[in-house]
Amino acid sequence: MKYRVLSISASCVIATGLAVSGFSGGVRADHIPGHDNDDPIFPVPIPVEEFFSGGILFVTALGPPGGSEIHNATFDITYVSDGATPASDLHITVGMVLGEQNPVYVEAVVNGTDLGFGSGPGTFQGSFETSVLNGVAVQGFFPPYSIVDISIGSIDGGIQGTAYFVDSFINFDLEGATPGDVTGDGIVGIDDFLFLLAAWGPCDDPCPPSCRPDFDGDCFVGIEDFLFLLANWG
Repeated sequence: MKYRVLSISASCVIATGLAVSGFSGGVRADHIPGHDNDDPIFPVPIPVEEFFSGGILFVTALGPPGGSEIHNATFDITYVSDGATPASDLHITVGMVLGEQNPVYVEAVVNGTDLGFGSGPGTFQGSFETSVLNGVAVQGFFPPYSIVDISIGSIDGGIQGTAYFVDSFINFDLEGATPGDVTGDGIVGIDDFLFLLAAWGPCDDPCPPSCRPDFDGDCFVGIEDFLFLLANWG
């Protein structure tokens, strides 16, 4: 089984829902401390922003490229709080569109208790793994990437007092061939390009999951798939 690691830059996170959001720009998009570019993870950073009292953080971020197969998701969270809202009451919802033929919106929920957090002021660190987000990522409105929605509050609603995150990520383990590697040789190159040209045009109807190299899942091998292959060249 081959793995390909992709990283994400700070420009890949967009604030949405500002009426109920404590996000005002700026993220830490480094790799998780201790990880390097040989790890099969796609890190999505949780913004380092202070909550306003009673606020709920809602952001939309770029996730793994469409067509990538997610086989595990890990939450690595470092949460700093003044204790007004117990860290154990932290409530994180992560949503994505997954699937090849009939995509559906799937949500994973993580609470502070799942992360081993307690109460009182302090810095809390924890990790949590889930298979709820396992599946094939569907390309969103920034090709070729999928979209990850992140909502953070407390079990009862918003977060009171001062709270923020540092070095916090959602890590998606991507299983299967390197994105764009339709020949399975671990390299995205001329053979994959020739394969794409040979398959150019509509897929069979109904569009089967094996319709490759239809990377964006629209049942048509075309320019968007070509651009996806170029983006992963090498």
